[in-house]
Amino acid sequence: MKFEGKVAIITGAARGMGYSHCLFLAREGADIAAVSRCKNTRGDELSENLKKVISEVQKLGRRAIGIKCDVSKSGEVKAMAERVLAELGGIDILVNNAGIEEFHSVAEMPEDEWDQVLDIDLKGVFLCCKYALPYMIKQKSGKIINISSIFGYQASPYVSHYCAAKFGVVGFTQSLAQEVAKYNINVNAIGPGPVNTDMAAQEAPVFGPLLGIPTENYFEECCKRFTLFGREVTVEDVSNAVVWLASEDSRNLTGQLILVDGGHV
Repeated sequence: MKFEGKVAIITGAARGMGYSHCLFLAREGADIAAVSRCKNTRGDELSENLKKVISEVQKLGRRAIGIKCDVSKSGEVKAMAERVLAELGGIDILVNNAGIEEFHSVAEMPEDEWDQVLDIDLKGVFLCCKYALPYMIKQKSGKIINISSIFGYQASPYVSHYCAAKFGVVGFTQSLAQEVAKYNINVNAIGPGPVNTDMAAQEAPVFGPLLGIPTENYFEECCKRFTLFGREVTVEDVSNAVVWLASEDSRNLTGQLILVDGGHV
């Protein structure tokens, strides 16, 4: 197994791509800290989705803990990292997957919506790196994978805040890679294309009319029109890239943005 004895933190782990990343890393031997806002729960209660992730990882024979954490809150992220160290004994892989997407023109965008998207999608990446890096630096090894987007490479209308955050993730990745290479830490980003997740489904009523695509088959039609292969890009495709970047197979790759988009851009 690629990650026997390694500990991985995955944010945004309760659904979609984050859920998949947890299972893919666990199958290769990693112990998993699955992190989510669990926004519809109270106190330290975990969401049912996050509990399911933990159960699935444990069925694979790996240790797993679920942590409720808002990645935009410094105190919560610090506590999350400390708990991972205390309960799992290390931090070897960090997958900054947590993100939200909202839709407004700039002229009509509420200021608090701009702040929320930047806080979670960009500041959250910074905070998770800030509190995971001291341990990685101390052990002189680590793999950081930041989930950006094709909208971090090529912009789109009505998601200016999301684009700003995802472009920012790429710049942050390139800068951090230069800072920590001397500690044998790799920092890379992945830019998923159209992937059929709950978050992507929110795009249909916004972009469907702009592109002349009916909402009911928006995703399938997008894949046909806008990928070179004309086929679905899956969460598993993105998770395969995560596993590769987290492994020693990519040991000489750092500061890069890998587009997993079927040739969309």
